[in-house]
Amino acid sequence: MAAACGAIGYTVSSLAQELHKFPHRNRNLKTVSNEFDPTDFTYLEGAFFSAGLFLLIGAILMLFIMVYLCARACCCTSKPGSGEGKQGCNPIFMIGCIVVCGGGLVLGYYGNEFTRTGIMGVSDAINSANSTVLSATSRVNEITANITGTGPTLEMLRGQIMNTTLPPAVKTDANRQISEAINQLDTASDSTALISSSLDSVPNVAQYTDSISKYDDIRWKSTIGALCYVLLILLIAFLCIICRSVGFLQLNVFLTLIALLVMWLYGGIFIGVGVLTGDFCVDPNGYVESAISNSSREQIRYFTLCGNCSNPFQSDFDNGRANLMMTQEELANLTADIRSAEDNSTEDALNTLGIVSASLRGVDTVLINLYSQDINCTNLNTDYNDLLTSACGKTLDGATFTFAGCFVLGVTLTVFIIAMQLYWTRLRDDMEYASPV
Repeated sequence: MAAACGAIGYTVSSLAQELHKFPHRNRNLKTVSNEFDPTDFTYLEGAFFSAGLFLLIGAILMLFIMVYLCARACCCTSKPGSGEGKQGCNPIFMIGCIVVCGGGLVLGYYGNEFTRTGIMGVSDAINSANSTVLSATSRVNEITANITGTGPTLEMLRGQIMNTTLPPAVKTDANRQISEAINQLDTASDSTALISSSLDSVPNVAQYTDSISKYDDIRWKSTIGALCYVLLILLIAFLCIICRSVGFLQLNVFLTLIALLVMWLYGGIFIGVGVLTGDFCVDPNGYVESAISNSSREQIRYFTLCGNCSNPFQSDFDNGRANLMMTQEELANLTADIRSAEDNSTEDALNTLGIVSASLRGVDTVLINLYSQDINCTNLNTDYNDLLTSACGKTLDGATFTFAGCFVLGVTLTVFIIAMQLYWTRLRDDMEYASPV
């Protein structure tokens, strides 16, 4: 009895476990399953609950900012000159906000690059696995073609032997040996056909690599664009502090409101994606097994888990190779029998036998390489673990850093808007400073 399969080469990260513990609630605030299932709308509701909560906090802060700005604009005025001597604290505080925002930008940029590295690693792992499957399919097709082509050659050999001057008993024995060799080759061909059928049942995921690359390109560019927009706002704010410009401060408040909205949206998206990824990374093997069809489950389980798993191709490989070996043995015996007859008319038959024997030795070599390099779980399991390392390591870390950057920027920009408005009000009310705009 084969030992139970055991996953090798992958350990669930503490970050994935913590994200998996995030509350999963539906629209009625009832707890739903946190078992990863992207086809279940109820699960998706629960997974994005944290994103919705984050966006709700952002919306409340945005509403607070809007009410505050309207109240200050409509109700709060002061006498000219009342702000004199008070501007010194606000610029220092605003510069402090700019520095904190710079830290948020660094987190966002670092997370964005880390996420890109992880997604590229996922794509590379998928392409590598696809190359292994294509190599296995190519070798199986080569074996099948050689075996199929050997049958007619053996029939030709039968005719050549029948046309020699060998004794009838030798011809009869040779005819039997050739028939047995053909039957054994047919059995070997059936075994390789079963291997081919098993390989065909393995899902082709390489078709998704183009979509993954396009998604990552859009994600990377849009995130960089948003971070650059915030950087531009911070530069304008710094110039406003230096120039003490009322007009530019007023413009920058409006621009910062847009940036604030973008940061809260991005933060919600990244925390939602982080929870989804965390749910997957806690038990990736369980999801993979549940998502594939029964016809390929044994093969996928072998390639993904690998450790102590029985090879589903083992029986077909053993049968195919055993029949190839018996065929070569029959042909070796036939060659020995013909040579022992010392008949000059057998030269063509011996040449054909040599060609067939060499061809079958080549088939045996290809079959061994197929088993050791392609349908052995080591290579594909390495690709699978690389995929998990990229998705559940670098990509998840990157999404978390990006979320942290968006959170820092969201909170700091909220405070920054209030600081700019206060500074703008004091500059406006202080007749000593006039707007150049």
